[in-house]
Amino acid sequence: MSADGWIGDLYHVIHAGDELAPMDEWYDAVFSPRRGILDDDYFEPQVRQASLVAIADCIVEAMAPRKDVAGWEATPMGKFNARFGCHWHSIAFYTDDVGALWDRLIDHGIRVVRGGKPEDSTDGRPAAFTPFYTHPRDTITQLEFARRRPRENVRDFALPGEVDPRYLPGWSSDWWRTNHPLGIERLSYVTVISDDDDKARRIFLDVLGGTPLSESHSSLTETRDLYVSLGPQTVVQLSRPDHALSLAGRDLAANGETLHAVTFTVRDLDAAADFLTSKGLSIAARDDETLLVDPATSFGATYRFTTFRAPGDPRDARSS
Repeated sequence: MSADGWIGDLYHVIHAGDELAPMDEWYDAVFSPRRGILDDDYFEPQVRQASLVAIADCIVEAMAPRKDVAGWEATPMGKFNARFGCHWHSIAFYTDDVGALWDRLIDHGIRVVRGGKPEDSTDGRPAAFTPFYTHPRDTITQLEFARRRPRENVRDFALPGEVDPRYLPGWSSDWWRTNHPLGIERLSYVTVISDDDDKARRIFLDVLGGTPLSESHSSLTETRDLYVSLGPQTVVQLSRPDHALSLAGRDLAANGETLHAVTFTVRDLDAAADFLTSKGLSIAARDDETLLVDPATSFGATYRFTTFRAPGDPRDARSS
């Protein structure tokens, strides 16, 4: 059985931090995101706070433990915070069949856990709109899979967590390209780092059904990279650092295999650099095509901005 067609659009990437309020302020100042999906939402069972923000064609979930609530250290977000601090956390995708994908991952030896309520299952499998999650050690970073909840009535947009604004009538991400100083055109790719090429390829190509696009070496990031098209919308960069002194190498040495970076395509790299520095972000490195933000100035999340387009990216073929 193939996984082709089971992986849908990117739902969101999760940025984990120490406290939500300053992260929310930072996202507003740097990206001017669209809000109203989920804002400053407290999820009591996991003692954590989260906001979902739309930036061009991407949604980022900023999330942090509620450290003022007793027992926060024992929660999943509390344990992540204690181990990794502020860092990228995970990647979530839409899928039309959570049960079938759940079975496939189990068949390939990947540990999975169901979200939602105990009754939201069929023989232990997630059912309907119940999300599920992989064990991060089995898939390099934690992956979440969920079925999208469509809403026909735009007035229901205010219901938290129910509506993805990118699917609402009239939605366009062009504002970030034409009006925002960063000139964001789209999410370029998300980067996962590993020192095991075979494992990375097995997960994202063989198990999840991704399509290899191109391979290259970057002297800027000091990584060997394979670009993979996963689902109709997303490019995943599988990267192996050359050594432990690069930004990616230091991340791998400190945190192990992980979601390392999120990259946006921009119209003008110099203009993006000027705006980022005006907002207090530091540029860790750059070349003619790409710049790397120092994660120490972006709540632990490595952001990249680029004019580069991965050869063979199917989104370019569809737009031509």
